[in-house]
Formats: sequence, C-alpha cells, structure tokens
Amino acid sequence: MKPYLFKLSRLVVAMAVSFAFAGCTITHTIKSTDLPQLQAVSLLKSVRPKIFAFKEFKDIRGTDARWVTRMGGQVYTLDQPVAFVIAMAIRKELERNGHTCVDYTQQIKADFIVEGTVYKHGIRPVAGFFTARMIGDAAVKLIISNTSTDKGILTRTYQGEGFIESGAPGGIRPRDILSQAQLAMVKEISTDPELIAFIEK
Repeated sequence: MKPYLFKLSRLVVAMAVSFAFAGCTITHTIKSTDLPQLQAVSLLKSVRPKIFAFKEFKDIRGTDARWVTRMGGQVYTLDQPVAFVIAMAIRKELERNGHTCVDYTQQIKADFIVEGTVYKHGIRPVAGFFTARMIGDAAVKLIISNTSTDKGILTRTYQGEGFIESGAPGGIRPRDILSQAQLAMVKEISTDPELIAFIEK
C-alpha cells in the first residue's frame, strides 16, 4: 500500500471511531427551577429583615460552567451556570425568611454585600464491593460585608452532600442527588449561628 493511502486509511478509521464515540454520548439538561427550596425552620427568620446586595458569584471548579456529571455515555448539565444557580438558591432562602435581596448595582440600599465562590458542585461515582454510590457535592465560600462603617466582614465556607446507591428504587437520578447536596449546603447557611450573630449587629 502506498504511504499516502496508508495515512488516508488511518485518518478514515480515526474519524469513524470519533464519530462512533460522539454518537454514544447523550446530554441531559437539569432545570435549575426543578431543584427544590429548603423548607426547614431557619435561624434567619429570627433576624429583623435586612437587605442583601449580591455580587456575581465565581466558579473555580475548573470545569464547564454548567457541568454536573458523566455516567457512562450520559452527560448531565444544568440549564444555567452553576455559580448563578448557587447564588439564586441562597437568595431564595434569605427571601423565604423575610429578607430582601437585590443586585449589586443597588448596593447603596443594602445592609450587606454578598460575594460567593463556588468550589464544589457536581456528582462523582464511588465504587464499593457490592454497590456503586453516586455522591453529590455543593460548596461555596461566602464573604459578607456590612455596609455600615466598622461593622466588619464575615468569611465562611458551607458545603452539603447527597448520595444514592445503585439498586435504589427508580435508579440513580442525578437531579435528586444534586438536590440533596444543594439543600444540605443551604441548610448550613440558614442555621449558622455565626452568620446570624453577624447580621444581627
């Protein structure tokens, strides 16, 4: 076989393999509006209503902004960037408990400025002897600044975890795992006595 024909045949094979693998990947989009809000009792409810101005959150996970997980040939992503989804979950929890949240452009009206950095959010497999477990993580670093003079800054990290094992009724559903993790993270925020003491000043 002539060299150029050999090279051409290798190229055709490589392209065929690439197309075969591409055809095996199915992408699923999880709607952020389908992730439930926390319903538990919150310490935030005990604080006199405050106004929080939110800066745009950052995502330092080192993945695609909407990435959740890959399960075999199934890829799961969110319909919105993860940093946006986490910020909205925190905003909704504050609003559920009687507080007001505004964009950073309206910071002049706010009692506090909220900045966030998402460093974990997604689902990872953990293999066991008899079962496989999918674990969901959600974690954020918050910096909350009091807009009044000399009232200080609070920096805290919050994280939550959720999991489902293979063989669970209905199978492994990524949306449910992600919901567990995100709710656990929001609950940590909502029941943090240090945060409550800071915003009560």
